[in-house]
Amino acid sequence: MKLKHIIIAIVVFAITFIIYFFSIRHFFPDMPTGGQFGDMFGGLNAFFSGLAFFGVIYTIWLQREELGLQREELKLTRKELERTAKAQEKSEKALSKQAASLKIAAKLNGLSAELGYFNARIQERSSQGHSVTGEYRKAQQIILEIRNLTEDKEF
Repeated sequence: MKLKHIIIAIVVFAITFIIYFFSIRHFFPDMPTGGQFGDMFGGLNAFFSGLAFFGVIYTIWLQREELGLQREELKLTRKELERTAKAQEKSEKALSKQAASLKIAAKLNGLSAELGYFNARIQERSSQGHSVTGEYRKAQQIILEIRNLTEDKEF
């Protein structure tokens, strides 16, 4: 819609200029009479100067509105970035908890395998009639470590 208005303004200006140029050349071939005729268009000059000034004012007003919209968009962008940063912090905390849980699970798996080994040794040695107190103490230490790891801890 605005482009249409600009094109119309250019066409009107071109037609006015052509009429003015040809009327001076054809109707007033001598200079003094043409000068008097040209002075007759002083009002038209003032009119176009006023239109140009109005165009500048309108452009400034449009730029002011556009800057206001940009400021609003920047505020919204800042809020969204803050929200994203908070979500990323929560995600980081969750990943830290998950890593700690995986570390405990790995320790438990290792201790479980070690406990299985000592239980097998206890059974083997007891079936052969050998003393199992050393293996039994080691198994008790491993059970204690497992209990310490499986206690409810806050991360």
